[in-house]
Amino acid sequence: MQDFSENLHDVCNEKLGRHLVASLSIEAGDTLLEERPLLVTPHWECGQLKCAQCLQESYVMCRKCQVYPLCMDCSEHDAFECEFFASGAGCRIGKDLLVKNYSICGLLKLLLLLEQPELRAQCQLLVSRPIKLDDYRNEAGMWQEHEEHVVRPLMASGLAEALPGQQLSSDVLHAHCIRIDSNSFEVTGRDGEQLKGVYVCGAGLPHHCVPNTVVALDDQFNMKLYAAVPLATGDIIYASYTNPLMGTSQRQHQLRLSRHMECACTRCLDPTELGTHMSSMKCRECTDGYAVPDLSGTGDWHCLGVDCEGVIPAADVHELLAEVGGAMVEAKGELNAYEALLAQHKPLLHPNHFLLLDIKQNIASILRAEALMNSLNDPCKKLLARRVELCGDLLPVCRAVVPGISKLYAIALFEYLLTFVELTELQFAEADVDKKQYAALLSRARSVAKEALDLLQFEPENSAEGFLTERISMELERIESDIMKYGKL
Repeated sequence: MQDFSENLHDVCNEKLGRHLVASLSIEAGDTLLEERPLLVTPHWECGQLKCAQCLQESYVMCRKCQVYPLCMDCSEHDAFECEFFASGAGCRIGKDLLVKNYSICGLLKLLLLLEQPELRAQCQLLVSRPIKLDDYRNEAGMWQEHEEHVVRPLMASGLAEALPGQQLSSDVLHAHCIRIDSNSFEVTGRDGEQLKGVYVCGAGLPHHCVPNTVVALDDQFNMKLYAAVPLATGDIIYASYTNPLMGTSQRQHQLRLSRHMECACTRCLDPTELGTHMSSMKCRECTDGYAVPDLSGTGDWHCLGVDCEGVIPAADVHELLAEVGGAMVEAKGELNAYEALLAQHKPLLHPNHFLLLDIKQNIASILRAEALMNSLNDPCKKLLARRVELCGDLLPVCRAVVPGISKLYAIALFEYLLTFVELTELQFAEADVDKKQYAALLSRARSVAKEALDLLQFEPENSAEGFLTERISMELERIESDIMKYGKL
């Protein structure tokens, strides 16, 4: 199920446990690991039945086992699972097991995989990873969610008696739930719904907020891990399990919840976040200074100005962030509400602050929809120009936080490209720019398209990014055609 590059070898130490390092020099773009998922499952909170075969919405049940849902296009599912409930050890378990308790789906699949001799060894790689349950037991949220929606229904179903070899208990099931959460990536189903794909090796790599690898997933959920930057002999292979457009405190919070770890990577230890200032506040004492968090002392924010001793108490910062976060929820997709938020908080935060970037992304998304619905008139040009500005603001930050081959940056380039070309064409159609200016603007768009294609060249053809590559290539052809047509003097 896994295929490792011959340029890697695994090592073990007390800090990282088992992990991979480069045994030879590796070029950016080189494939490091290919892996099929151990299982793909809906999130715990999913209440809509999904087809056991293709994971699209389902409203009918398998005729043989009468336990697993199937869609109209799928007539069968995993033979072992079906036989287990049709005439095997689980045949006496209620046929409405999943109908009444669909949250158990992922854990049920893991337990049945452990019963299959040909898959047991790989499953053991997952379930043998130690879990300190006491670190999770008293946490609000996740433990209670697992207990109520997954563990308790499974223990009450009679499945433990049907699988005596696994010696199932509530604690064992809780540990399995945590392992599924901790070893999964978000994957997208055929219907666009977010699912969890469990990858024993790929999701077990150590975390770094500036990863040196790229995770690519095709439409069959197969993973390809490739180098984002050149790697030297002995370099540790890292992946990232956080959103790179979060600030440090938010990434740390996410890692504590999902992986019970404290990150001490180069970005987390840099109060300026690699010079992006994604968590920096406008100083209250000087005109043009920015305050950054004191990571080793009080946690207060201190101005970087040479002659300024301005300090913003950590409590004030946290209160402001909570206030803005709550206001964003209240905005509920309203353009004017987001624009008001942006205007209100721009004087308080660095232009690259992650909250401002989040607000800008929301505005850009709304503007895209409004521009599509608007007629070709001046208001539409204003909407497009505003969106070009907002997408442009995001580009340098994306480039900085994920260096090397970056899908984040490539997608940001694509969003910028679409709107820039649409605005340029509209300006030309309405004689706002002449042929020479039009060709010059298109030349700029051509450079953006080529840069995005260069970043996406290692993605599988049958992946979302592979399809995006086709879209950008078509756009590039259209741009090239117009440059040839109007670029001649």
